[in-house]
Amino acid sequence: MRRGSLTVAAALTLASACKDPVLEARVEALGPDTGPYPAGPNHRAGAPCTLCHMEGSAASSPFDLGGTVYARVSPKQGLGGVKVRLFDNEGDELGVVTNEVGNFFLRKGELGPIDFPIWVELEYQGEVTAMQAPIFRERSCASCHTDPAGPTSPGHVYFREEP
Repeated sequence: MRRGSLTVAAALTLASACKDPVLEARVEALGPDTGPYPAGPNHRAGAPCTLCHMEGSAASSPFDLGGTVYARVSPKQGLGGVKVRLFDNEGDELGVVTNEVGNFFLRKGELGPIDFPIWVELEYQGEVTAMQAPIFRERSCASCHTDPAGPTSPGHVYFREEP
């Protein structure tokens, strides 16, 4: 009986030792979720989605890609109903629509044939705006699109620049 207990304890110790301490520190740095929504598709708008939603991280559902679209630069109000159009250099295309808080995501495997670099267009009520450069590898919009805007970030993703 003791031998079995030791084997289980050793397996648990090895499993916990395999965690990525850098990833865990980045997730921890996000702090607690202070938003009004429980864990689910509406929570943590504007956060780097795939930081938690990747294999081996905090969330149990990995994402291929995720982000949040805001109506304007300020105030920070998520914009639902935006079609996020993704396309690559081969002409493959995919669309996803933001939910009521502006979040969108593709679960693991849903990115399908789209390959990096990925170009992005946003469409809302007949208006279209496009990202000026492609996504080369990052799967969370908020990893690059942080606030405040400055030399290292264009700021959060928003549909209209003017107030």
